[in-house]
Amino acid sequence: MSTAATFDQLTFDPPGPGSWLLDSVHVPRPWSRFQAEIHPPSLAEGFRESARRYGLLIDTLDWRLVNGFAYFSVPPAPEAEIPARFQAAEDAFERKLWRDDMERWKREVKPASIRAHLALQAVDPTGLSRDELLEHLDRCREHQKQMIRQHHRFNCPALIPVGDFMVHVAEWTGLPLGEFLALTRGSAPESAGSFPELDRLAAAIRDSRSGRALLESDASAGNVLEGLRAEPAEVGAAAVAYLDTVGYRLLDSLDTGDPYALEVPEVLVEGIRLAVDEGAPASSDASEDEVARIRDLVPSAKRDAFDELLAEARLTSRVRDERGLYSEVWAGGITRRAILAAGARLAAEGRLHEPEHLVEAGYEEMRSTIGGADGPSADELAERARYRATYRASDAPPFLGPAPEPPPPLDGLPPAPARAMSAIGAAIDALFGSSEIESEAAVVRGIGASPGVYTGTARLVNGPAAFDRLRRGDVLVTATTTESFNIVLPLLGAIVTDSGGLLSHAAIVSREYGIPGVVGCRDATALIADGAQVRVDGTGGEIVVIGR
Repeated sequence: MSTAATFDQLTFDPPGPGSWLLDSVHVPRPWSRFQAEIHPPSLAEGFRESARRYGLLIDTLDWRLVNGFAYFSVPPAPEAEIPARFQAAEDAFERKLWRDDMERWKREVKPASIRAHLALQAVDPTGLSRDELLEHLDRCREHQKQMIRQHHRFNCPALIPVGDFMVHVAEWTGLPLGEFLALTRGSAPESAGSFPELDRLAAAIRDSRSGRALLESDASAGNVLEGLRAEPAEVGAAAVAYLDTVGYRLLDSLDTGDPYALEVPEVLVEGIRLAVDEGAPASSDASEDEVARIRDLVPSAKRDAFDELLAEARLTSRVRDERGLYSEVWAGGITRRAILAAGARLAAEGRLHEPEHLVEAGYEEMRSTIGGADGPSADELAERARYRATYRASDAPPFLGPAPEPPPPLDGLPPAPARAMSAIGAAIDALFGSSEIESEAAVVRGIGASPGVYTGTARLVNGPAAFDRLRRGDVLVTATTTESFNIVLPLLGAIVTDSGGLLSHAAIVSREYGIPGVVGCRDATALIADGAQVRVDGTGGEIVVIGR
């Protein structure tokens, strides 16, 4: 991609044979070159391992960047592997393989990831020599690649049980998916922004006159956080623990080119204030009455199967977001911190216009520039930053190559692989699907993801750097959200997104926190003005603009 060209002059050629679909759910705006280099191969490797383990008849998710935008295709599994895949699918359902993976995630993978993150995070890149900084950046990059692979190794346990639940209950009841997906609510506390470290910090501040005074002061948000860290005894210790856990998580992106939480301290401070005033956020379980209402619609002969499928979907709910939160979302922020440290030095030397422009370089370009050799000019990197800040996925073609065709029928497959493919297909459709219903000037329509009705002020946010504009009770209107968005969630009254379906992150977090959510509207950010008064109906999937 030549950033000297205008957007209209760019060519969007298919990155390979067949049809390629735009992924506006995970990539709502162009990605940095650094991220574009490491993400696709690491994703494909992790997804391929998970697909083999669970007997899917697809090879991987082939996910590539074109002019910074993500497109994907789903190639079939190699023919030579089909017999082994059939057997793997049968074993997966017979053993409930996801239970083993959930236990391994809880006892081994997640704790090891936290230790690795904290070890890299303990290195202050501003104090390193140039050669030490390059070595640290190497370690951060390799760690980030490993964490991307790790995320996608857990795709099947995260998606197959809930997809299996969706397929069967839809067949038995004919209900819209949103009505019975709500039954998994309460199974993923971190998706609702609930952290033990935040509970501890809020309790310590309530018991500390100086801590509360600092939190309520007019000091800048950054100074408030530094002051809390420096507080004596429990407040300081709790602040360090909380900020070490969430501070370097990418705030609303999987791209190292976008900010981590400590770069938008206003969000963290407002979240801490809310936790002190009202208690830390906590998701509420679906009630027995809610479960009974759906269960009564299931044929009596299938109700035991319904109970079992719901239990498995609930068991694996937490890993849908945690596999990102404790993998590349955190690792990406740590890498970004190292890049910004190098960028600050280059800017001080007059070699960059802004420190954050270094994130626009590819890896070898970055190393060359840091090392003092030739690299992209300051003007070139500034132009790349302007490009990423200007364009959105809505500007890119929805697909490349021939028009997408429906997936092949599953007739004739053995029961287990057919069940696995049906489950993963339903889950992927619920992750990427958007509403096809047309909106009007004052009525925006999408997919009802979390029930309830809420009226409030729309806050149009085009990227994580604008999260500091959010105030308690606002209705977030944005293109999409990612796993780390749960840090922002407690501030909101409702969520509205352009992209994503019932298993998108915006849908999951709105259900977990119990606020109305409408996703996959396609045109919400175009039709809803910042500051407008809106009524969000998360049951009917509709947003009415009632005042501007």
